[in-house]
Amino acid sequence: MIIEETTAVMDADRSSLFLIDGEKGEMWAKIAQGVEVVEIRFPLGKGIAGTVGKTGEVINIPDAYADSRFNPEFDKKTGFRTRSILCVPMKNMSGGTIGAIQVLNKKDGLFGADDEALLTALASQATVAIENADLTTRLRELNLSLEQKVRERTAQLTDANDQLKDLNRELETIAITDGLTRAYNRRYFMERLKQEVKRLSRYGGTPMSLFMIDIDHFKKVNDTYGHQAGDAVLAGLSELVRSKLRDTDIFARYGGEEFALIAPETDHAGALVLADRLRSMIGQTAFDHSSRSLKVTVSMGLATWTTELKDDFEKLIGLADAALYKAKESGRNRVCW
Repeated sequence: MIIEETTAVMDADRSSLFLIDGEKGEMWAKIAQGVEVVEIRFPLGKGIAGTVGKTGEVINIPDAYADSRFNPEFDKKTGFRTRSILCVPMKNMSGGTIGAIQVLNKKDGLFGADDEALLTALASQATVAIENADLTTRLRELNLSLEQKVRERTAQLTDANDQLKDLNRELETIAITDGLTRAYNRRYFMERLKQEVKRLSRYGGTPMSLFMIDIDHFKKVNDTYGHQAGDAVLAGLSELVRSKLRDTDIFARYGGEEFALIAPETDHAGALVLADRLRSMIGQTAFDHSSRSLKVTVSMGLATWTTELKDDFEKLIGLADAALYKAKESGRNRVCW
């Protein structure tokens, strides 16, 4: 399912998902050869996917046969002709690389920066899905173990239940959290925004405000310092902002370098104060990566719920998006509404 969706979304001829076997120092994948599905393995660091798995860096190759890292063995066996390759790492919440996703031959040209960003986002979603599946398996195994041993070792039941609760909490957290930044993911953000707007429409009260936040010139960070540096900025910015918010605020990664913030019980005046404080704080903070300290600025679009909006949360998003566009068109590093 992941591979089929990736191939379609990326408009590519083929896609592959490789996972790292840390104990053996290998990468592996299951691929179709005729009517059979076979498992392939190769050393970590070998070939395109192996290099991405080892370094955690994106590789974008416009001409496969001109790159010494490319292994044409698969083409020889299948008759497939590889032209261009885009391969990105799959990273977990701790920043470790668990595998790589590779797409071959974009149908309408070469893979560009937008394709790199899109495939990186797809890889993040695939990582969450795989880790969710692993957690589900672990939960199922633990439940079976409890059923088998409960009559024999009642004294161990409390500890096992604690483990089960921890796994459930971990699973719930992964399901609503962006793997890289540890901010909430877009799906959870949309659910909470719908709930908040519906509550205000029905019961009234102090309005809520919505912030759309975009990192200025983020592509230059990736192009100049590499995607790992870009990831460090995203993760550091998220940690910084989350440390300054209330427990009731909902801060989420909306997509790529864009974040969103729901501030309940915050009117327009209060939202302006908060937005400018966050903007200033981000601009003054250096985010460390390797031996470098990187600084970025952000543009913000702000919209506050009013009774005229009723429960139309999409219109509220549209207002905040329009304000963000205004901030970027007005020179960036500013708050608009």
